[in-house]
Amino acid sequence: MLAFEVMRARALVAVTVLAATAAAASDCGQSAAPAPTSGCTELAPSCSAPTPSFLYDVKPLLDRSCNSTCHAPGVGPWPLGAYQDVADWASLIQLDLEACTMPPPDAGPPLTDAERQKVLDWIACGAPADPPSLQHAPAPIQAGAP
Repeated sequence: MLAFEVMRARALVAVTVLAATAAAASDCGQSAAPAPTSGCTELAPSCSAPTPSFLYDVKPLLDRSCNSTCHAPGVGPWPLGAYQDVADWASLIQLDLEACTMPPPDAGPPLTDAERQKVLDWIACGAPADPPSLQHAPAPIQAGAP
C-alpha cells in the first residue's frame, strides 16, 4: 500500500506541473490554470458494480464536452478521443473533475454532477479498458441523433 501512495504522490506532482504547462499553452481561452468553480458539488468517487464502460459511459461525455472543443485532434494540449489517451491522463482528469475546473465554462457543454460522477467512478475503478467484445462494437447512438 505504501508503494501505491508514493506512486500516487509522484503522479500528482507530475500532473500538477503538466496541468500548469498545458493550461498556459491551451488555445481554449485559459491563460492559467482555472480556479475551482464556486458552487462545485463535492463528489465521492467509488468503484461499485456495474463498472462504467469507457465506450458507452465515459467517451460520449468526453466527446461532447472535451473533444468537440479544446481536446479535438490538433487543437488542445493532448487528445482525449481514444481509451489510452484518457487512461494516461486519468489522474489529471480526476483532479479537474473533482475541482470542477474542467471543462472550463467557455469550452462547450458542461458536465452535470451525474456525468462527473460517472467519469470519476470509472477512474476509481482503475480506468479499465472495455472487454474486447465491446471495443469493436458500434459506437453508441447519441440521444437526438438522426
